[in-house]
This record gives sequence, C-alpha cells and structure tokens, in this order.
Amino acid sequence: MQYDRIKNRPVQFQSITSLSVDDFNFLLPYFKAEWDEYNYYFTLKGKPRLRFSYTRVDTVVPKIADKLMFLLIYLKTNPLQEHHAASFGITQPQANVLIHLLSGLLKKTLNRLGELPERNEYKIKYLAASLNDVLLDGVERPIQRPQASDLQKSCYSGKKNS
Repeated sequence: MQYDRIKNRPVQFQSITSLSVDDFNFLLPYFKAEWDEYNYYFTLKGKPRLRFSYTRVDTVVPKIADKLMFLLIYLKTNPLQEHHAASFGITQPQANVLIHLLSGLLKKTLNRLGELPERNEYKIKYLAASLNDVLLDGVERPIQRPQASDLQKSCYSGKKNS
C-alpha cells in the first residue's frame, strides 16, 4: 500500500487513516522533521548512528508519507502485525520495529503541535471554569472485578447487565 496511490481516493483514505488528505498533508512536514531528527542520530533499532544515513532502494518503507500512513492505519484498525506487514510488503519483525519507532515519533509530533489530550485534571478544571460549553470525549475502561461480593457492590452500579 502506498500513499501516492490512495491519496486520490479521499473517502477511502479517511476511512483507513481517520484523517482527510488535507489534514494528513498538514501533519506530514512536522512528522518528517521528527523523523529526520531521529534518523540523523539513531538507527531504526535505536542505536547511535556511526555514519551518515541515506535512503536506499530496498528500504523497508522508503517514503515518509508511507511511514505515516503505515502508522495511522495501524492505530485506526489495530490489525495483527502479520496482516499489517503483509499489506505493506514487509515482514512482521520489520512492522513491529516500525510501529514502535513511529508511534514515539508521532507522539512527539503531536506534542510539538499541542494536539495531545490533556492528562492533568487540575489544568482541565482550570480551563473548563472559563468556558461556557465543554464537550467531553471519554472512554470506558474495564477494571478488574473484585472477588469478594461486598467489594463487587461498591464497584458496580448495577446499571449494566453483562
């Protein structure tokens, strides 16, 4: 799968990456800057680079747009690494290395752009106090079910039946 082939189908592109082509193109130079900075000093495996890096013909995923698309598709669809690797024509170990490396770079990119979700509850309360309307987007997270029946009652409201 290559970015150059799929960018001309915006509906399909957005359905597999969660970004429009315009949003992707906005994010791409910032992600490229993070990639270039990392790649200048480190190898794909995170070891300090001893010599200058260059893009070879047989590079795993040669273009930076393909790398970003590779990661966004993985984050959106959460496929098995073996399946995801096969769709990009690489092996599962190569996909694993890329996923872990590119995830960190995307996090740095989003942090630099100020687009990471806020995790500090006090900062959220401070910001929410000055706003008229606040929309929350939360995720329900499973918790470990206590074994003692009296502890189970304190953890569950009884509103959901499972």
